[in-house]
Amino acid sequence: MRAFILMAISLLLISLVSCYKLEDLAPHFEDGRSVVVYDLPGDTLATDGWDDNYEEKDTYLRQRYYNSRWTDSIRFAPNYPGEVINSAEGVDISQGSSAGDEWKAEIRAKESAINWLIDAASHPAPVADNDAYFNTASSFHYIYRSNNWYQMEILGERGTAENDSIFVNWRGYVQDPPPNPEVGWAYRDNDNNRVYVYNGKAWELMVNDANYRNNNDFIQVEYSKSGKEAGIYSIFLFRFSDGKQIFIRDHADSVRYLKTDEWDIAFTGDMNSTVFLNNGRSKYGPATGSPVTISSLWPYDYGYDFMNEAPDDDFFDNKPADEMQIGYASEFGPGVNSWYEFGSTFIAKPFPYKGYYLRLEQKDGSFLYGKLQLISMYKGAPEVLTDRNWPSPYLTFRYFIQKDGSRNLRTRD
Repeated sequence: MRAFILMAISLLLISLVSCYKLEDLAPHFEDGRSVVVYDLPGDTLATDGWDDNYEEKDTYLRQRYYNSRWTDSIRFAPNYPGEVINSAEGVDISQGSSAGDEWKAEIRAKESAINWLIDAASHPAPVADNDAYFNTASSFHYIYRSNNWYQMEILGERGTAENDSIFVNWRGYVQDPPPNPEVGWAYRDNDNNRVYVYNGKAWELMVNDANYRNNNDFIQVEYSKSGKEAGIYSIFLFRFSDGKQIFIRDHADSVRYLKTDEWDIAFTGDMNSTVFLNNGRSKYGPATGSPVTISSLWPYDYGYDFMNEAPDDDFFDNKPADEMQIGYASEFGPGVNSWYEFGSTFIAKPFPYKGYYLRLEQKDGSFLYGKLQLISMYKGAPEVLTDRNWPSPYLTFRYFIQKDGSRNLRTRD
């Protein structure tokens, strides 16, 4: 009898489960109208830092000799097939009293003026400054600068431990390459601060640690995937119209993109979690000097789904240009337009109902209105998180831009 009762109860429970679907507690952000971006990778290389030797997928190296300062990051891996990286970049352009930007502009101008000669099996003659060619015997490119040949390619993949501890004949920190060089001679160039070693055919960039007399590791070379110190996050830009993501890795990227109307928001700071709207009137954000000057935002505290109509332009117009950012709250204050709080656990906790009205300036001077919700900076956008080492930054956010120019932002019926 008891067995019969237990069987009946089991059948009843099965029937109830079949009639009622358990509530799905997983977060859902789709509404059929908004664009939802899940786990957009930010600068996930920010924890990479520098290592003593080359590892697979490393892209940058840096050098120093004895106790000198490290060079800037030197990219040795091509960004695209066929790209020729020039190790001799800036080798003959002295900064002098020029500002940094002027000096770098002069370097870029010379790079764009390289005179390419026909392929040859040996160094051509006669040649002029900035002549370059492809050597069919060595399969390397060479460029003539400072009255010397330089190998353009940087063989970073040779920077492994078994290739270290070589010996060089150090010729000093000089303006021009030493005359009549011999194999194994090395010097640091006064203009671009890079260390070169002579290989019998040309000067090539030093990619290994090297000893000089009794000084072990007199020359040091380190490698990185990101080209920067650990914990420093590269900015990336995002464009609403097509979802384009642009990383700002170096000065050239900054010059190319920041002062343009080719982006809408920039993810900056730790874990790419401080967001700036593109507005050139801001004195502190990455958009300073941009041609976009009327775009604006306005925070809303009561839920993305209830942001049905953009506010009047007076609200946007009265927002100071230096408050076009979305920051975070902490024990030190509420922050500016904060979308999360950061406390003693060192885990970011987003405000679940925080949203932002947007007014986006268009090329013709008109506006498009929209709304934005920043949801998470952690992979998978977990609602509850206790592991401070959870993979980040992986940005999840959603937005709606009304293309007809009206203020109607309703995304749920």
